[in-house]
Amino acid sequence: MKSRRQFRIWVMAVLLAAFAPLAVSFPARAEDGVTADEVSAEYLYTADTAYLDRRRQAVTDAEDVLLAMEWLPTVDGTVNGARICLDLDQTGVNARLPLFAYLWSADGQLLASGGAYEGITGAAPCFYDVGFQPVPVTADQHYVIGFWVRGGQYSYVYCGLRRDRTSATGHIVGVSSSYAYTSLLGGLAPFPTQSYRQIDYLVSPRFTPTAPTTPTTPAM
Repeated sequence: MKSRRQFRIWVMAVLLAAFAPLAVSFPARAEDGVTADEVSAEYLYTADTAYLDRRRQAVTDAEDVLLAMEWLPTVDGTVNGARICLDLDQTGVNARLPLFAYLWSADGQLLASGGAYEGITGAAPCFYDVGFQPVPVTADQHYVIGFWVRGGQYSYVYCGLRRDRTSATGHIVGVSSSYAYTSLLGGLAPFPTQSYRQIDYLVSPRFTPTAPTTPTTPAM
């Protein structure tokens, strides 16, 4: 019995050695410019974006305002919120709650909205996020992302959208800006259509590219 067991072990070892070179590992495939390790929430601007050094604050404009940016994704994905750069401390921002985020199609159809009614935490140097239900978005289609701020005093870059702005990953392209002075929220909020001198109001979608598929290795 012992000799047969040893013989079977020896045969299995020979077979494994013979077929090992045929075993191929398939890396995650990059689809439409997205690699497996890139799939996480992305924004048009990040903390190390030098462009943010050009921003100013509209300290004298204290009206409730809805600030927006037309943008397009270069890959398929989902949007589940908006981010804005505000040069207000966290206490000042929380005193202005609620804040509201919106996503529209390019022709003004409201796709999603969400509000922050309780304490909101910022991220350096000036970012505040508000979320909403995830919405699928399609590569190269135009959308409008919006952020409503009570009491104005928003931050901006003068003529910042004179040309398109692209995220570090290349997945988000900012095209143009718009705004609407309003105190209406949710489904009553107007679609912003006014614009002024290509000002960038530093609003960004919270965008997650669609995860690439990983091919399965066929059984030998």
